[in-house]
Amino acid sequence: MKRALLFLIACCIVTIAMATNPGKSGIYKAVQRPMGAGLNLINELPSLNVSTIVPARINEPMDVLKISFHSSANNYGVFDYDQRYLTIQPGANMFTFGNRGGGVFGNTLNDLKFKYTVNQGTTWDSAVFSSATGKLCRYPSMVTYNPGTTTNPHDMFGVFTGPITDGTNWIDQYSGSIKLDGTNADIVYTPNGTNVYLNHMNISLYCSPDGHATVASSLLLGNSTLYYQHGFCILNGTFNSGTNKFDWAPFDSLRPLLKESGRTDAADIAWSPDGSVGYFVFTAIDSNLTYNPYGVEWPVIYKSTDHGVTWVKAPAFDFSNISMLHGMLFPTLADTSKVIPRWFNKWADVRNEGQNGLVVDKFGNLHIFGYVTGTMSINPDSINYFYSANPTQLFDVYMNNFGGWNAIYVDTLASDDAAAGTYGMGWDHMLQMSRTPDGSKVFCVWTDTDPGFASDNSAPDIKGLGFDVVNNNITTVKNFTEGTDYWGLNYWMRIATDVFYDGTSHTSTLPVTTSTLSALDTDPLVHQYVSGMTMLDSDFGIFVGTPANGNGTTASAVSANYPNPFSGNTQFSVNLAETSSISMVISTVVGQQVSSINYGTMSQGVHSLTINAGNLSSGVYFYTVVINDKSYTHKMIVK
Repeated sequence: MKRALLFLIACCIVTIAMATNPGKSGIYKAVQRPMGAGLNLINELPSLNVSTIVPARINEPMDVLKISFHSSANNYGVFDYDQRYLTIQPGANMFTFGNRGGGVFGNTLNDLKFKYTVNQGTTWDSAVFSSATGKLCRYPSMVTYNPGTTTNPHDMFGVFTGPITDGTNWIDQYSGSIKLDGTNADIVYTPNGTNVYLNHMNISLYCSPDGHATVASSLLLGNSTLYYQHGFCILNGTFNSGTNKFDWAPFDSLRPLLKESGRTDAADIAWSPDGSVGYFVFTAIDSNLTYNPYGVEWPVIYKSTDHGVTWVKAPAFDFSNISMLHGMLFPTLADTSKVIPRWFNKWADVRNEGQNGLVVDKFGNLHIFGYVTGTMSINPDSINYFYSANPTQLFDVYMNNFGGWNAIYVDTLASDDAAAGTYGMGWDHMLQMSRTPDGSKVFCVWTDTDPGFASDNSAPDIKGLGFDVVNNNITTVKNFTEGTDYWGLNYWMRIATDVFYDGTSHTSTLPVTTSTLSALDTDPLVHQYVSGMTMLDSDFGIFVGTPANGNGTTASAVSANYPNPFSGNTQFSVNLAETSSISMVISTVVGQQVSSINYGTMSQGVHSLTINAGNLSSGVYFYTVVINDKSYTHKMIVK
């Protein structure tokens, strides 16, 4: 009853609204891919094992608390996936949120406001930079920089970049900084060049421990009625200890050669813990067959080892060779032995994610957390390139120490995007990554809605999975908000690039914020710090094998069932590391056993098993699979 009431309240305040800021009308356009790409349901598929690596777990409600600490004049400061506005300073136990002001916590939408806490949200301090007359700062990326080893926030600096509007057009970009005691405020205005429509300069602002700041922008030429992408601009700045300001260099450009010029999405930049290695990643179809032999949407990756001054294309890799993805993704129809993964982007399917999570671990290896699916056809005459019958599976696809790539399965999304046009701006599942400050553990964090509650992500919970890259262990998927006071009420979720790590208690605390929904997209909204989201070192209990030659072995595991909810039949997979005895019990939510099956002994490998709902009434059940002496429990819903 409580959850239904929360959902009703959330739905009542969500409404369709038109953007009032120039050039921005929503998170993405949910349109089909050009060139006649369809999304037809394919019924005649080969026998597939949509297997997983992670057993789900029944979540006990966590001790999560939300603390309201800041507000904005409207939604337009948080909806853009490119922006970065959460950072931590681990030595000071300091968390910072940077955004435009307005609303119940004061200031105006023309003020850039840093809010920070050193005690997990108990108390907050702030520093404010006000826009000059006629220079309205919008869509900021805002991070903090510690020029030494100080633990005093007032000796640190806030760094900010973004675009400027005069109320009608985008006219400039801004870059600047302010000491968090309110002094040393500095800003540089750079006019847009000729024929520039948008140059927002807010993609993944970062400042390294040694004072090098980097940010990027997707450059759009033309005007509001006719524009096209002309690659990326990159801006670098260096902290000047003599002036206590940043010296900003002229813009550099990155002009990738793509099969479909201008078709890029999900641009992001991630840096190693010490800031020495950076990766610029976006989804596109590379024009070079060495980098993309199949003409599908893959990550295009550039690497920098000089703080973003120069970017060199990373070595080519055929992602279809990642064995983890075989048996999990649909193969091509023409050759069922060939699995060609593709990273869906906004151009292809309404289920697509606007952003991939990105992080670099302690070994300097890149991780890309995103929605990966199988390719139906690469034939240029094909009407249909994409499957619509496949589950929406999330993977962490990552470089290994041997020059290859591996993948771990993370989760299968239970809901579709809350699409623009139905829920105002709309939102997806907020796929993001974080890590411990030393990079030894990385975290995939996202939101999803229980399928028994809604078919789209209109009642999001915060979920997470951790990966220990040193010992090759992962956690189970945690739902941090299910059963709490914030069940299904976690909108615009964001996580900082690093988490807080306590070496004494061996605890990672995930620094996360959410934002409330407002009646209109143009109304003020409140930002909330989410405390109590933790993972223990002991949670990393599932061994996923030692990577070798670009492929990893896996531990025995049981997948979630698909479809879910279902009527008739549903399937799940068991992935056996060795020959094992298998049995299953189905029980109700109160623990009453309603069915049991003994499958006997099965050989090593992946096996697809079926559950029939013929003898089950509509409702929620749990199926528990026992592999030898270890149990794996999943929730399923019968329609």
